Amino acid sequence: MTKDKFLTVRWNNLLTLGLGIPALIYILVAISSPFSSTRAGLIGLSIIGVLY
Repeated sequence: MTKDKFLTVRWNNLLTLGLGIPALIYILVAISSPFSSTRAGLIGLSIIGVLY
């Protein structure tokens, strides 16, 4: 696969959706979750965020 075939608008959109949707879901869960109010829950969400 050449650079010109890989760097297209279609691939850019797929990568954006593939990385953006899980990040958005993580942010929504972290904000709305009752786990973020406890210290252990906040540490767990932070570790998951760092690994992602």
